[in-house]
Amino acid sequence: MAVFQIPRTEFVPHPMGPSEGIIYEVRDLGEIETPFGRKHKVAVKVQSLDHTMDDDDGRPFSVQKMMNLSGHEASDLYKFRCSALKVSALTEDQIRDFADTELVGIRIGYVVEHTVSTKNGNTYANISTVWRLEDQKKGELILEPQAPPTPTEGSIPDAKNEEGLPF
Repeated sequence: MAVFQIPRTEFVPHPMGPSEGIIYEVRDLGEIETPFGRKHKVAVKVQSLDHTMDDDDGRPFSVQKMMNLSGHEASDLYKFRCSALKVSALTEDQIRDFADTELVGIRIGYVVEHTVSTKNGNTYANISTVWRLEDQKKGELILEPQAPPTPTEGSIPDAKNEEGLPF
């Protein structure tokens, strides 16, 4: 049996307050259990143009906003999309269909608030407000979307027998 030492790291959240950034990824998180039942969620990830981490390579901070996948006008995703696209309302096609490419590359202003978890005491950075920047050429996109995790050698999460059925 192998025993692995887990390194301790000190996570530093994105600084609080107003910032500017570029949306670099929209990720489908699938169905997630919430206090209100299972909800289909998406995460919109933003690379900061104002803040870099205090590490050797000076990578920009990143922050994400997780939202229910919903076209309802009262939903966070609807409001986020309207603000990022700088429109007062989405079209019927936009309400029905949401392409991740609609937001990727857009420069936005945003406000980060910190929340301390009552479960574990960790501090989390959350986007509370969003607006589209006038200068859509500002800044350079450095961060790239992360590839979904792939099974590593020796793991068998999707192992099936010759009939295609799980063991």
